[in-house]
Amino acid sequence: MRNRLASDVTLGSSVKNQRTALGLTQRELATELGVKASYISYIEKDQRRPSISVLSRLGEVLGLARGELLMLAYPETRDIIDGHSGRAAEKRRNVWKEFAGNRALIREYHISAAELGVLRRVSMLGTVATPRDFLFVLAAIRQALAK
Repeated sequence: MRNRLASDVTLGSSVKNQRTALGLTQRELATELGVKASYISYIEKDQRRPSISVLSRLGEVLGLARGELLMLAYPETRDIIDGHSGRAAEKRRNVWKEFAGNRALIREYHISAAELGVLRRVSMLGTVATPRDFLFVLAAIRQALAK
């Protein structure tokens, strides 16, 4: 697992804090969930990621938001739920900056200011994964205009 700061909230810390606040032992919680007490221990130490059904039951038994438990157990779901908003937009900006800042490439391919403007707008669509992809898009535009 990853290194974490004391202030980080994890699935394990959330489960343990709520379990102790409710006065439940690991064994009692395990019985409620139909799992072994050692499994609860693994979850609380962030050494296991419970299944979706166990997460759902954890939320019910402990009175925790199941959506938040899901995102704590499976952080990659946050991107799906949030629509990839933060990281995808940042990646698009970085790819565009890398391409637009490469003056040698712009000179080599004789890219005009108007073409750069079009390519910048293309970058906002989120379909360009690498700086070299801009050259492909530019070639396609030039080819279409040449006909």
